[in-house]
Amino acid sequence: MERTYIIIPALEPEPGLCGRIVKLRDKIPSKIVVVDDGSGETYRKTFDQIAGMDDCLVLRHEENKGKGQALKTGFRYVREAAGTESRILCMDCDGQHLPEDGARLLETVEAYPGMLILGGRDFSGKNIPWKSRFGNRISSVILWIFGGIYLSDTQTGFRAFDGSLLDMMLQVPGDRFEYETRVLLACAQQGVPIVTEKIETVYVNSNAGTHFRPVKDSVRVIGALFQGPGRFVLTSMICALLDMSLFWIFENAFEKIQILHGSAGLFCAGNEGQFWRIAAATVGARFLSAAANFGLNRNWVFRTKGNPGTVGWNREAFRYLCLCIGIMVASSLSVYVVSFFFHTEPAAAKLICDGTLFFFSYRIQKRWVFLNRRKEGGEHDG
Repeated sequence: MERTYIIIPALEPEPGLCGRIVKLRDKIPSKIVVVDDGSGETYRKTFDQIAGMDDCLVLRHEENKGKGQALKTGFRYVREAAGTESRILCMDCDGQHLPEDGARLLETVEAYPGMLILGGRDFSGKNIPWKSRFGNRISSVILWIFGGIYLSDTQTGFRAFDGSLLDMMLQVPGDRFEYETRVLLACAQQGVPIVTEKIETVYVNSNAGTHFRPVKDSVRVIGALFQGPGRFVLTSMICALLDMSLFWIFENAFEKIQILHGSAGLFCAGNEGQFWRIAAATVGARFLSAAANFGLNRNWVFRTKGNPGTVGWNREAFRYLCLCIGIMVASSLSVYVVSFFFHTEPAAAKLICDGTLFFFSYRIQKRWVFLNRRKEGGEHDG
C-alpha cells in the first residue's frame, strides 16, 4: 500500500507553522517531512517542536542551499523509505496552501498515476500581489512558447505525484526557485503529463514572508525557461544567417536579371515582378537553409531520451517539409505586403516577418514535427 509523504521546505518560517502542521496532519494521514534549509539557531525551537510531533520528521541543512535542494533532500528520504510505493505532496511553509486542497491533489494523483499534479491559483482576484500576477503571466507565455505546454500557474509550489517520478525529480538540475521551473520543462521533454487542479488562492500579508528574491531568482527562473530553447535559438540563428545571406544573393541576382532582360513572368517589371522575385529568392534560400536546420533540430535540439534521432525520420521529414512550405508561403506573402505597403526594402521586411514566424515555427516543431511519443497533460477543474 502506498504511503503518503508531505514535503515542506522551510527557511526562517513565520509563527504559525506548527499549528498549520497539526491541522495538516489531522486532515491528511501521512508522514510529514519538514526540511530546515539553514534557518539557524533562532528557529531551532520551532523545528524541535515539529520533530516532537507524531508522524513528523525534520531534516536539516546546516546552511541555506535553496528550495530546490531542500525538496531534493525530502525526495531522497522518501525514495529510501518507500521507493515507488509512495505518494508525495509538496507544500510551502507560509500558509498559502490549505490542507483541503492538498487532500484533493492527492486524490488526483490516484486518478492520474504517473502524472505531475499542480495546485493552480486564480490570479484574477483583486488581492493578488501585482508582481505575482505579472510574473506568472510572463512565465506562462514563455513556457508555452519554448516548453510546448501552457500552464496557468507555473510558479506554484503546491505539487503532488507518485513515487514513479522520484528518480526524475532527483535528476532535474537546479538548487533554488528555478528548480520547480526546470521540473516542468523536464516533464514536457520526457512526456510526463501535467494536470492542474484549481485551488483556493491565499496570500498571507501580501506574500511578505516569501524568500523569493525578485531580481536574482527571476533571472534564474527565466534562465531555466530559456535553457532548453537556447539550442533552438542557436541553430535558428545559424540557419537564419544562412537563409538571409542566400536570400540577399538570390534577390539581387534576380533584380539584375530583371534590369538586363526585363520580360514577362518571373522577371517582369513592376509590382508583379517584385513579388515573383521575392518568392523565388525565398524558396531558393529556404530550401538550402531548411535542410541544414532539419538535421540540427532533429539530432540535437529536439532529441529526447529514448529517441536518439533514429525513429520515424521519414514522417518527421515529411512534416518538416510541410512546415517549410507553409513558412515559405507565409514569409513570401508577408514580406511582399510589408515591403509594398510600408515601402521598406525586402531584406528589412523579411527580417521583421521571419522574426515573427520564428516563434510559430518552434511551437509547431515541438508539438507536431518532432512529437515523438509525447503525452498530453492539461487543465483539470477539480
